[in-house]
Amino acid sequence: MKKTLPLLAFLMLPSQTYADYRDDIAYTQLQAEVGTLVPNASNIRVTQVEAAIGDDEIGYAWMPDVNSLSFSGKNIIDKTGGSNGFSGHSNGVANTFFGNTSSIASGIENIDVYSAEDWLLDGFLKPGQPENPITSSSRVANHSWVGAMTETDGDVFVLKRLDWVVEKNEFIQVTAMNNGSVNKPLLGNAYNSISVGRTDGNHAQGTLTLDTEYNSGRVRPDIVAPASSTSNATPMVSAAVAILLDQANNAAQGATTVIENGDVIYNGERSEVVKAIVMAGADRNTSNTATTAQIVDYREDVLTQTDNGLDSRFGAGQLNVYNNYQIMEAGEQDSQQDGGSVLIDQFGYDYDESFGNDQRVANYQFDSIEAEGLQLTASLVWNINIAADFENNVWADAILYDLNLSLFDVTDGVGNELLVSSSNSSIDNTENLWYFLEQDRDYQIQVTAEGDDFNWDYGLAWRIAPVPVPATIWMFITGLVTLFGLRKKLVL
Repeated sequence: MKKTLPLLAFLMLPSQTYADYRDDIAYTQLQAEVGTLVPNASNIRVTQVEAAIGDDEIGYAWMPDVNSLSFSGKNIIDKTGGSNGFSGHSNGVANTFFGNTSSIASGIENIDVYSAEDWLLDGFLKPGQPENPITSSSRVANHSWVGAMTETDGDVFVLKRLDWVVEKNEFIQVTAMNNGSVNKPLLGNAYNSISVGRTDGNHAQGTLTLDTEYNSGRVRPDIVAPASSTSNATPMVSAAVAILLDQANNAAQGATTVIENGDVIYNGERSEVVKAIVMAGADRNTSNTATTAQIVDYREDVLTQTDNGLDSRFGAGQLNVYNNYQIMEAGEQDSQQDGGSVLIDQFGYDYDESFGNDQRVANYQFDSIEAEGLQLTASLVWNINIAADFENNVWADAILYDLNLSLFDVTDGVGNELLVSSSNSSIDNTENLWYFLEQDRDYQIQVTAEGDDFNWDYGLAWRIAPVPVPATIWMFITGLVTLFGLRKKLVL
């Protein structure tokens, strides 16, 4: 591939009332209920990738203002080197991502910052070169920029390497969709990233046709956040991801593995699990107070209903860190086929490291639904397989396995299961359920492998909870229940 410079489009950051957005993503609610137990991501190293602003005469800037009190006590490293001062855009993104007073992940201390051009080319991904991307000690990267290489095959080189980094190194990439309706290939067209839009829906939707694997018709964004630009929505999600990683690490849940950078991670820190929790925890309907933007008609129009169970405008819905915390706190719960309990909790997740060959079905059954007005939200996530060692091959095959997610009413026993909801996309790498449950019925979630045998991993997250009440009401009822007061512990 001819190495060509990317064309970068900037997503400018408007002013933001930081305290307000934290109400709308349920961070204030989480603080009120668990207090000092809220993770602050102090153990998580992160990366911020920024489009450089300036010109050849005055120079270019991509760094936040490291001398600002907002970043006091933080170790912010210019990994590209040579930033000419600081960028206002970078400063705004950094404040939302890890700022001391304006971020939900204010405990983040160690931050690497790259210019987008350097990160794309020689500084990190190294597309078109016979070597692997750089190994980083960061666990989550924020990309509040969009753009394109000058040739389409260059876009594919970049996207495959990005997806490889997520799968092989568990380095989670949170990527912005473009503001407005015009789509850009980088980086929202990746499979394994978490793509972010805005609650008002004023962002690019779906994917572009770049080649046979990176094609159109897939659902993007994965999630939205209450901001007036995707530049600011994206670091809200990045901060939420950092919190989940910290929570999983502190809880020491599930099996461990050593990743490429030498860190030992637990199953709750897997890229598939974190993405599944973020999506399963999202609000399909909102009652925001800091913005007039609301989600009020999720999947109501057939034109917005996607094959993988999402809304084509909003993905899984709006970020909700309270729900995320509940799901992670409930812990990993294996399927029946992997030796798990016959019944699972009404919140939880699972990481299955080997699926699709000897095991092609995984069942997760709930006890009887005893209350009225409960909803199930579940998300199944797996990564596309970038099957190559870049040190020996600058190109790589992208292999997308086909998994499906179904919900059965199993009240009447074996042989009388009734399929009540399913998610069966053949081109996406997430499947999602959103279903109102009937009282006094038993339900079972089922993951199935489709097509030829394969051996791959997935993350599944779920929650069963009452239909959400408006944000202005929750504060009056938090004293009546504990964090898990609405959750029934299911045991044999």
